[in-house]
Amino acid sequence: MIQSFNPPPRAVVNTVITKKLFLDQMNLTPSEKKLIRDDISSIHMRIVLQPQTIGLPEYETEEYQYKQIVISEVVLNRQSVCFAIARLLQQAFPYPLILLLKYGEEYMINWADKRINLADKSKRVVENMEFTRWINPTNTDSVTKEFLNSIDLTKPQCNNLKELFDILKNRFYMLAVADETGSYSEATPYNIHYYREQMALLTQNREEQKNIIEELKSEIQFNVQVQLNGNLKRLQDIEKIIIGSLHN
Repeated sequence: MIQSFNPPPRAVVNTVITKKLFLDQMNLTPSEKKLIRDDISSIHMRIVLQPQTIGLPEYETEEYQYKQIVISEVVLNRQSVCFAIARLLQQAFPYPLILLLKYGEEYMINWADKRINLADKSKRVVENMEFTRWINPTNTDSVTKEFLNSIDLTKPQCNNLKELFDILKNRFYMLAVADETGSYSEATPYNIHYYREQMALLTQNREEQKNIIEELKSEIQFNVQVQLNGNLKRLQDIEKIIIGSLHN
């Protein structure tokens, strides 16, 4: 997976981050400490993107600070803890962090926005936590290959580290769109909002379908069954339209 990023040689660090660091420095609950001790096999800082390593300037405002972007690999002992581990690690590091959560031969990518806490500028507010599905980099299907090709760090045209982070975020997100359309395409800053809106509509539509299917299991009145089936068919037709719109 690391190779897919095609990092500049100066950006590759491969630094071990010990679990003791978290246990000593973070204010953790007993269950969180157990999670780190038992369910993390290893943590490595793999890539550090800074002005001197990738040739892009920093970006800083009152709310956001992009002095570096770190890509870290976390090897898990249990796949099911991926979300909890990611949240702990994102809270632990103040800089923009891309986590490659590894279990077996598969990876899940996690990322989040970090806003400066105006009450305490040494702290960050973690927002918009997102994840890809699990990815096997050895898969030869076209979606996986096109996605991995898209995250090559040498390809984006950008002016600073924040723009680079935003481009990578969008490309990670588009993997979910590709799973619906059957082909991977790269979003732009101008159309990513459209894709997110359509995917949100799709999620809502499928949740409504699920609710109707559950109602049908217990409904015994024929006229109500007919109405529910009509509503379900309407939602299924809308689902097809939304998926078709994602091809645009």
